[in-house]
Order: sequence, then C-alpha cells, then structure tokens
Amino acid sequence: MSVWSDFWRYIQGKLLGGNSYEVRSEDIKDFIDREKWNRLAIYDLALHSGINIIAYALSKCEFRTFLNKKEVWAGEYYLWNYQPNANENASQFLQKLVWTLIYKNECLVVETGTGDLLIADSYTHNRYAVYEDTFSNVTVCADGGTPFTFRKTFRASDVLFFRLSNKNIASLLEQLNQEYTELIQAAVQKFYKGGGERGILNIDGNAVSKNYGTKEDGTPRTFNDVYNEMVNKQFANYFKSPNAVMTLWSGFEYNSRSSDASKKSTSDVKDITDLTDEIYEKVACALQIPPALLKGDIADVRELTKNFLTFSVDPLAKMMEREINRKRNGTEVLRGNYIAIDTSTVQHIEPFDVAEAVDKLRAASVLNVDEIRKRIGEPEIGQPWSREYVMTKNYSGVDPPEEGGTE
Repeated sequence: MSVWSDFWRYIQGKLLGGNSYEVRSEDIKDFIDREKWNRLAIYDLALHSGINIIAYALSKCEFRTFLNKKEVWAGEYYLWNYQPNANENASQFLQKLVWTLIYKNECLVVETGTGDLLIADSYTHNRYAVYEDTFSNVTVCADGGTPFTFRKTFRASDVLFFRLSNKNIASLLEQLNQEYTELIQAAVQKFYKGGGERGILNIDGNAVSKNYGTKEDGTPRTFNDVYNEMVNKQFANYFKSPNAVMTLWSGFEYNSRSSDASKKSTSDVKDITDLTDEIYEKVACALQIPPALLKGDIADVRELTKNFLTFSVDPLAKMMEREINRKRNGTEVLRGNYIAIDTSTVQHIEPFDVAEAVDKLRAASVLNVDEIRKRIGEPEIGQPWSREYVMTKNYSGVDPPEEGGTE
C-alpha cells in the first residue's frame, strides 16, 4: 500500500462519522511516529522483542478467582482466562493490553453492556484533583477495522485504568533511539567506506576533444555523455559485481586503490555490533528484562527467568491485580472475594526435576495432589482423596506427656 493510501486511511479514522476534518501538522507528525519511519530497525526489534516477552509471559498467567477465600471457577474466571470479549481470546487481549500499557504508559479497559471487556485505542482523560476522573470520546478499533466511539462518559470507578509510572518508557526510549541513530549511521558509513572500492580515474587532456561517434538518435556523443555513462552506469555495475570486466574509452585509465582497505581489521564491524548490543541492554534495562534473555542467550535460562519474573512480570501482574480487585470487587476483597494473578505458570516445570520438592510439599500439607498436578501442568484427578491434605508424623506437633507418666 502506498504512503498516501496509508495516510488517507489514518485520516479516515479521525473522521468518526463526520463529513470533514482539518489536517494539522500534529497529524502528520503523529502519522510519521505511528508508522515508525524515524526510528532504527534495530531499536524497533529490541523494543518489540522485549514487549513480546512480557506480553507472552503475562498471557501464560492464570487469573485465579476466590469466593469466601475458596477458589472457584465461574463467570469471572472464564472472562479473564478464556474470553474477555466476543472478538478476542484471553491471550490476545492480554498481549494487546501489555503493548498499549508500555507504549502509552497507560491503558484503559471499558466494559460494555453485555459484560465484554474492550481496550480503548483513544480517549480523553479528564483529570480532577478532588473529584472522580472521567473518560470521554472513548474509541475502540481505531488502529484497524471499523472504529466505534462510545457516546457516554465513563467514570473512573466504571473502568479499569492501568498505569505504569509517571514517565513514559516508550518516549524515553525514543529519545535514546534518536541519540543512537547518528552513531549507528556513522558506524555503518565507516564500515562501507572501509570495505568499499576506491580508485583513481585518469583522463587524458585531449579526451575532451575526441570523437566518440553518434548516439542512437544520430546526434554526436560528447565527452560529457561518455563520462556520465561511464561513472553512473559502467563503474556502478563494475563495483557491484564480484567478477567483472569493464572497457574504457581511449584517454581514460582507472587505477584501483583498494588494497589498503582489504587489510582493515574487524573493528569496523565491532563498532556496529557494540552499538546494537548497547541498544538491547538499554531497552532491557527500561523494561526490567535481563539483557541476556532479551538477546536470546540460552545460558542459565532458569535463573534469568526467575529474575525476569521477579522484576518485570510480578510487579506488572500485581499492579493489574490490585486495579481489577478494587474496581470489580471493592471492599469484598476483605471477605475473601478477589482475583489473584498466578505468575508461577510462566516458567515450565519438569516433573522429574521437582520430584523431591513435590514430596516435601505433599508431606508438609502445603499442597494436595490436585494442586501439585496443576502446578506441573498435569490435569487434576478431581477425586475427594486427591483434594485432601495429609501430613507425615515428621511434621506433627509435640504432645504434652500424660499425667503420671514418665518423660
């Protein structure tokens, strides 16, 4: 699709049923930023990879629902773990939520009359100091498809409003990208210059007045015609070809001077790789992801995953959990009616690796059989005996001695 088609489609999304719209300079800038024309591909790759890692991890989490401090599996459980709305499953919904949250530093989720949860693509946040905030012009599907704008104004208590911090991570990383753009371009130019072909073209003084025949239209071929064809066409093809022969007119002599360039060290390539590694590390630091995990290093993955869960996924899940509970359950959480986001499901557990730990958890009455099977990815048995808690005598209490007995 052409640039103008993309831009027109972008403007159409702003019409929202109206007949006209005045295109402003802010629209053009927003369109350029949205299409990411002014960003490095390596920066986008690092940022997208990082957000994907967090989004995929959160989509693996289980939203556990409790009623009177007992775990239940009912409508709220199905809503968060399977189908939050008619057009998205839970994984797709959570991945979009994380993307929106990190890119915009905030994410608004509204509930429809049918109970569906929808992520708003645009809205007007009306902030107040002592009164309840409101959200107007809430639009969904603005990034594709047929946009829909709610006519009602939502109160803060009617929506789920997730926010990371006071600083937008994406905007800070964008500043970082702009700083590294010139460095990357300079390193690339240095690399091309170090490995490119150089030479000297000697032109005889009488070459200008020589006869070069005629062109296809019958007009005389001048020196400028010969020179332009030689430099722009013949030399260009010659430099691109691994093996080539080029003929020169009389009076022209080319001498290669690329022997020194062939002796260059690998430092030119290292300049580029060092900068790309640094971009990955900065993005990983901003997203609280271990740099090695973002780069795809497989050494000590288990420890890296623990670090990732502790500093990246757990805080995000806890923030979401509190917002969901205070808006959908309120003070009922004090009576044991709440939602808990279980991040332990992110890391794959091999049953044979945790066999000894499982035995201890079972023997100490920490988990029953069904709970253990659920944690290691096996289906629950669902029998009364598999839901019982047992404790070995090693963990039983110390009974006082009977009266008259000996110690």
